[in-house]
Amino acid sequence: MNSYITFAGNREIANKPIRLDIRKGHFTRWMGQGQQPQEYDFVQGNLIGISLRKRETQAGEMTYIDLHFANGDNRFDVSSIASGSVSAELVSKLVNIRDVRSTIRIDVWAKDQFTNCSVHENGERLPFRILPKVVRNQRGFNAAIDSSERDAAVLAMINELNSRIAQVRDAEEKSKEGYGHE
Repeated sequence: MNSYITFAGNREIANKPIRLDIRKGHFTRWMGQGQQPQEYDFVQGNLIGISLRKRETQAGEMTYIDLHFANGDNRFDVSSIASGSVSAELVSKLVNIRDVRSTIRIDVWAKDQFTNCSVHENGERLPFRILPKVVRNQRGFNAAIDSSERDAAVLAMINELNSRIAQVRDAEEKSKEGYGHE
């Protein structure tokens, strides 16, 4: 198993990001049919955006959170099920980034059958924002789960991060224009 994803000597197809799924305490890169997936303990790069994506699965339609990173000329996307606790935890830590141009490192590991994560900005561990709790209403044998407040808070954090990233990107573009760059 690889400890982290590296791009040295590993040129990918131009502009096609490497997709990594968070699975069982690792970042997993699916290599194709008949090949073993590669697993990594952490990823590192610059966060360039976050998006939501719907995908059909055997369990029905699922929503995923995709974290888009750049590392030099290479791009990679980290994908996690949006309703999962690791997705909410990641976003609640990423929103505390002070400078969106910083190098971000995300570590994942499994403990007691749960995936945990830590997020570092330039080597400093980031705290998390408190999220609303998921409400479980037990009625007889059926348990209804209401995560609407937590989902709304996570979406607001995603929008906040994307807005901050866009502001920095726009400022950098205007700075280049001001110096006569094309």
